[in-house]
Amino acid sequence: MIRLARHSLLLWAAGSLLHAAAAASAEAPDDSSAVAAAVSDTVTISHWLQLGPLAAPLPAFHAAPENGFPVADLLEQSSLDPRTLRPRAGEWETLASGQAATWQETAAGDGGFFSPGEKGDPAEVYLAVYLAADRWLTAELALTTGFPVKAYLDGEAISLSESDGPPDTPGPQQRTGKLKLAIGKHRLLVHAVFDPEQEATRGLTASLVLAEDIPAAALEVACDPVRAVDINDILDAPHIDAADLSPDGRLVAVSLSEYGPDGKRDRRLEIRSTRDGALQRTWRGGLGRSRVTWAPTGQRLSYSTTSDDLTTIWLFDLASGETTALVSGVENLGGYRWAPDGSFLVYSFTVEAESDERKVKRVRNPADRQPRWRDRSFLVQVGVPGGATRRLTCGPLSTTGWSISADSERLLFFRSEQDLTSRPYSTSELWQLDLASLTAEQVLDEPWIGAAVFGPEPGRIALQGSPSAFDDLGLTLPEGVQPNDYGGQLYLYDLATGRAEAGSRDHDPAIGSLRWSLADGRIYALCVDGQFRNLYAFAPEPKRWTRIETGLEFTAGFDLARKGNLAVAWGTSAATPNRLYALDLRRGKPKLLLDPAAERYQDVTFGEVQPWQCPLPDGGTLDGRVHFPRSYHPAGDRKYPVIVYYYGGTYPVTRDFGGRYPKNIWAGQDYFVYVPQPSGAVGYGQEFSARHVNDWGHLTAAEVIAGTKAFLAAFPAADPDRVGCLGASYGGFLTMLLVSQTDLFAAAVSHAGISSISSYWGEGLWGYAYGARALAHRFPWTDRDLYIGQRPLFHADKITTPMLLVHGAADTNVPVGESTSLFVALKLLGREVEFVRIEGQDHWILDHDQRIVWNDTILAFFARWLKDRPGWWGELYPDPEKSTAAESEAR
Repeated sequence: MIRLARHSLLLWAAGSLLHAAAAASAEAPDDSSAVAAAVSDTVTISHWLQLGPLAAPLPAFHAAPENGFPVADLLEQSSLDPRTLRPRAGEWETLASGQAATWQETAAGDGGFFSPGEKGDPAEVYLAVYLAADRWLTAELALTTGFPVKAYLDGEAISLSESDGPPDTPGPQQRTGKLKLAIGKHRLLVHAVFDPEQEATRGLTASLVLAEDIPAAALEVACDPVRAVDINDILDAPHIDAADLSPDGRLVAVSLSEYGPDGKRDRRLEIRSTRDGALQRTWRGGLGRSRVTWAPTGQRLSYSTTSDDLTTIWLFDLASGETTALVSGVENLGGYRWAPDGSFLVYSFTVEAESDERKVKRVRNPADRQPRWRDRSFLVQVGVPGGATRRLTCGPLSTTGWSISADSERLLFFRSEQDLTSRPYSTSELWQLDLASLTAEQVLDEPWIGAAVFGPEPGRIALQGSPSAFDDLGLTLPEGVQPNDYGGQLYLYDLATGRAEAGSRDHDPAIGSLRWSLADGRIYALCVDGQFRNLYAFAPEPKRWTRIETGLEFTAGFDLARKGNLAVAWGTSAATPNRLYALDLRRGKPKLLLDPAAERYQDVTFGEVQPWQCPLPDGGTLDGRVHFPRSYHPAGDRKYPVIVYYYGGTYPVTRDFGGRYPKNIWAGQDYFVYVPQPSGAVGYGQEFSARHVNDWGHLTAAEVIAGTKAFLAAFPAADPDRVGCLGASYGGFLTMLLVSQTDLFAAAVSHAGISSISSYWGEGLWGYAYGARALAHRFPWTDRDLYIGQRPLFHADKITTPMLLVHGAADTNVPVGESTSLFVALKLLGREVEFVRIEGQDHWILDHDQRIVWNDTILAFFARWLKDRPGWWGELYPDPEKSTAAESEAR
């Protein structure tokens, strides 16, 4: 009976509302898509998405004189969380009481929306609408109603002030609140409660009063939630961090993370079936925060937890539900790995160097400037079961990059130290440890090798290194041409004979991380493959490479089953957030197992992304791609501003989604985004990548300029008068150099750019080491033309383009002084320049909230100079002189 009574009340209330809406619709225009009527600078909200009215009974004893509960207090315990609501017509919501209702689009009559007209239980209603701003703007929300109400913008409560007059004045009251809307689509939510003790019918009307200089066309009001991607989507949506296959390949453990509405990162672990992706089990908290690995046998998971800086490695049996500690109380534990036979695991731990009590440091060598350089890491073996431990390595050098043999009898590891007598200024010793006797034998001393893995056979290993390894064994370049030693090569090495074989000399993709499958004997490698990052398999006999289709344009990671032909891969594509696929390594297409951000992105649409190449003046071809503006239509006559984004260093700009420089967000704000791939990047073959060495902008700057001009000629909708450029790190250096050579760009952004090659070479913690490859055999005292002639700082007087310099104040890779120097120079020259330091951040801006400000800073700068809309920049960085003048005038 109670359920029927509530149902009757809801039907009656909905009927009253629909009757009012129908009466209004009889006088409304036929075009139902027009949801906002603009009068001067006022926009009236004429359509809403509505949920309810829903019965909202008061708590027991609500009428008590002490600690009672008035109807208005229902607003403080909202049945729905406004931070996570993204309403759409026809979607169901379930309240805490168990009531369920759907969002419906309704129209307001002259009196707006109405509450029930009879006494009975209190009721609540939610009204939602989407506000799409084509620029940064302010608006005043005006709500006129006679019942308690709260409003939220993008989940945050709006401070509402009531109109003058006694609060108990009968009849509707106007409540106003200020809205600040950045470019994009925003959610406006109104939560109202109906008090049956008040007058029977009270309306609700809403309007937005825009700032004087903002036309009504700048703000669209709609019930349609479809929108462009924004920075919160990129940062907060569920993300796959890692995936690990069970030994038989039937289950996969997926580590995920996302930011919750409370602003904290939430981590969880999911166990899913590889047959259909079905969820088997979920953990949150400690297990979700640790690196999870399947034991080699059975259905057992190992994971680590840390408390008071001491770490425990646990083993959980899925079948029995039993959890046991494998090793406890480890200080500064690093990673761990299982032996293939499951009889033990090996973990690393760090011994921290003692600091000088006098708070001074005598720097021993260039690498000693790095924090924690003097710390040392070593290995410990743990027996399973039982937990007996023994130390495997010690000594003056760290043990790194270790791998356990297929028979679980031997272990490979690297040791390294500074060697300033030759490039790359460090040694790379590979050692083999006999786990029975703990005797170590040096396998090789090859500075250009960086990784080693055992294969199924005991006498052969796979190595990853540069073309220069083994006296240029992997090199395909003519004599005298210096290779780009960031380009990865595969080598096969015979432990008995000490003989190395090149495995990828004719394989243009650059070799990254390696896995040698015990199941099929092939070596699997993630490879930079032009704009893509693809998974390849290498058959040692007959030395053949095969690309494995993963369903992704940028494969972030993969894992192989110990038995059979199954693998999993996760990653993204240019306009697709991260996903997890199951792969049949011998046949068939990838099978989607998990799309964790599907719900978050269900209303997000993207502009088209197309590959685009153009001829260069020297006869070559410049690879690249174009992200089209989200609103672009080939038949239209609209002109769009352009952002040209590049790196120009050793790696291409790959087709991954989001990232530090999210092209999708820029295209979503109606920019063309042109991404050229200038000379020097790996993944296009050795000849192409070798152009990076000792070039420092000679080729790349000219190619970016030529590519941009060709792009503007090929795409008439791109406005040649509104072109901006943006790059970071080496790309930031390229930005500085470009604007000293051309006036093609109307605005330029350099993040962590290098204004002086010589100061970066000496002051950056890795400057000299990067120079060992990118400045091979060239030094400030041997090549003044390179170190001085290519320094943007020395050409500052030629820069006339408005410029934004952004830099992490704690950047140890490219010191912040690189931006500071150019800023001072441009200020002294009287040029348009802005300098924004991100306090406490290093080369990458990792803090969640600071990254949003950093993203908005770049977008606001481009809006100011490429769209002639300075409002957003003025909001982020008010001009103190103008503020002072305005205050003086007011006085």
